[in-house]
Amino acid sequence: MNQKLTDQQIGQAVEAMRCAGQKVTGRALRAALRERYGVVGKTDRLASACRGIRQPLLDASIIAELKQQLQDAESGRLAAVEERDRALARAERAETRETAHQDRWATEIHSLRESVEQLKGERLRRQTLDDQVVRLQRELQVLHRRLDQYEKPSGS
Repeated sequence: MNQKLTDQQIGQAVEAMRCAGQKVTGRALRAALRERYGVVGKTDRLASACRGIRQPLLDASIIAELKQQLQDAESGRLAAVEERDRALARAERAETRETAHQDRWATEIHSLRESVEQLKGERLRRQTLDDQVVRLQRELQVLHRRLDQYEKPSGS
């Protein structure tokens, strides 16, 4: 005996498949109908029912709302890109300033180190001159004593 499935029965089977988390395909629907009603139905009719179920008609207000959401998301993305570009430019300027700052102080430190090395050399030279002055003063004292010795015998 040939039984005919109603659109309501097909719709209930599809809804049951969706609630169970199954993917609604032609084969899966035929298997569900066979299990539920013992009948499969014609392939063309099931395919058209699947197409009708898969592509629900969208209301114009929903389309308008989705377009508005898309525009909002796009403008938000553009704003985020602009903000990112500004942040990158700020970071680049800060990096340039930091490099200039580091270069300036590196040059200053180098100059000071050279001055210290020069002063160390001056210190050694001064120490040498001080030693020479002390040595010459001692020699002068020795010479004064010797001179005093020669002058005393002739003055008596």
